[in-house]
Amino acid sequence: MSRLHPALLYLTIYNPTLHPSEEVSKDDEDAEEQAQILFYSSRERATSRDKMLRQVGLAKALVNFSEIFHPTDSCHNVHSQSRRMIMLNPEPDFWIHAAVELAKTPRTLLPKPKDKGKGNGKGKGREKEKASTLQPSYDYHEGSFHDYALRAHLLRGYEQFKLTHGSFTSILNSFGQEALELQLERFFTVWAWSWDLSKSFELNDDLGLSLHPLYPSILPLLDTFSSQLPAGLDALFLSPPHVVPSTGYRQSNYPPALSRHLLSLIPRHLPHHEADDGLEASSPAEKGATANTAAKEVSSGSNPSSGFLGMPSTLAMSMDVRNWSWPGALTFGKGAEPKSPVTEREGMKPNPSVTESVSTVVEVDRGALGDAISSADIHCLLEKANDGLSVTDPDAAREGRSEMDHSGDTPRPSRVPSPLPADDSSTSPSEPEKPDRHRQLDFACTFVFLPESGNPLETRRRQVIHLRCQTLAVALIADADNVEDYDTHVISEATSQMLHDIENLIAAEATRASEILPSATKILQPKDNYLISFDHFTAASPDFVAKSDYLYNGKQLLEQGLHITEVFSRGQQPQHWHVSKRDNTGEEEREVFLEVARKETSLSDVDNILQRLQSYSF
Repeated sequence: MSRLHPALLYLTIYNPTLHPSEEVSKDDEDAEEQAQILFYSSRERATSRDKMLRQVGLAKALVNFSEIFHPTDSCHNVHSQSRRMIMLNPEPDFWIHAAVELAKTPRTLLPKPKDKGKGNGKGKGREKEKASTLQPSYDYHEGSFHDYALRAHLLRGYEQFKLTHGSFTSILNSFGQEALELQLERFFTVWAWSWDLSKSFELNDDLGLSLHPLYPSILPLLDTFSSQLPAGLDALFLSPPHVVPSTGYRQSNYPPALSRHLLSLIPRHLPHHEADDGLEASSPAEKGATANTAAKEVSSGSNPSSGFLGMPSTLAMSMDVRNWSWPGALTFGKGAEPKSPVTEREGMKPNPSVTESVSTVVEVDRGALGDAISSADIHCLLEKANDGLSVTDPDAAREGRSEMDHSGDTPRPSRVPSPLPADDSSTSPSEPEKPDRHRQLDFACTFVFLPESGNPLETRRRQVIHLRCQTLAVALIADADNVEDYDTHVISEATSQMLHDIENLIAAEATRASEILPSATKILQPKDNYLISFDHFTAASPDFVAKSDYLYNGKQLLEQGLHITEVFSRGQQPQHWHVSKRDNTGEEEREVFLEVARKETSLSDVDNILQRLQSYSF
């Protein structure tokens, strides 16, 4: 029988301390209960008021009952035969409650033997028998998912809402309950029903974002770049699906949702025309590194992003302006080939010589048109138009600038003029082409809500600057309210230099790795996979995805008791070692997760591997 995937039954957010805004009768308890529900969404399109109040009331009763035995540690989840109930308390007096149905398999109903008795069953007994045969029965799978994975996903949803809208408490205190309900409805309705529970959970995503494999080499370049920036800017390097936080970024203790949100705005794959332009200007080593990276992403099954800052990448491919004058490009179904008026009126046959000459001219103009009409030329024309607008009509320019400043949280991509070389005469046509570090950068701004120091519930609107070159980008978290307070020319010049150095570093590492041939022993022997988590970032073995229940169970045990520092487990088939350990020996706390697939490995061998991982420096 086919297995049915787990699914979300309902999601609700409530605050038991809220009261109705209008006066209600003291006997109307349902009005009091309904005023405490800020958001509710169910798989059923129409849910009655009584059913909604019963579901929320059950969650409140479970929390209150558990607080009798543990006043400081309330109920987190409840297991039943067919579902899991998760209760999350992200802010004081605010609760997020979700019910998830387990994966299930329909049972095969065996035919019942015929009743050989004299009389047939009549009345209520027979009606119940018919009702039981009409309702299907299922076998539920208890190990469909892990409690820690569900809680981590709910917490990520809350952190994302807090980053883009503000905390529950700040919205309630500033704008009132009605505004909070509207914001929750807009965000969590889309978020809840885009949650795909059929996909297997990964411990890597629950622990944090992955650091770049060349993190130790990129960090000095990033810190040098940060020292050249004006005060009040913290840098974060983005190369999907990896990040590199600067030392100042980590010291500022930004929430983990910030780096995850900024990474989602950077495309993992480029449009064809951008990729072609980038490859033409790159060296052979950079071409090889780009090809290797793309091959790894395809083999790992990663989903391509929708585009830079949420814009679909297919738009750039389908709207290439260089194709607009081609025959049949913008005909809209009215004919791809223009006909001669003489031929249509008199029914004359076209002259082959004329047709041949016309086609030749079209082919010649097609290449010239592609060189003449490019995105860079169009951008220059737009810049000239903007400059002309600012000179001829200052009021219109001022109005456009104010409209951009108050446009809300929607990021608007633009272009930053790339700095030119100091001396153009130094370059000669006879010299070979080199990677251009003065390439044009994509510039965009967006806004997020970050907590103030000392109070995580008080959030303030902050501006983030994006500077992107192909798939490499830098995000600068600004302390000022306006980007115009900073010198964008200095920032763009320093960013171009740093991205150029990082590209050379990645290309050199790819060349060095391709020259090293692994031995037959390394190829045939199973590799030991590890996952190290610290400060909401992770470093893992190449292509390792932690999905084992042993590692999830170990993580949950480490969270439940501080006296538990390590958990060892070994399966039967296959006989793999799984280790979860908390390391407090260094300057910062780490969590190490290890998977050893070699059968001959003993417990002492596993402990030696852990000792080597603990000495790994970031």
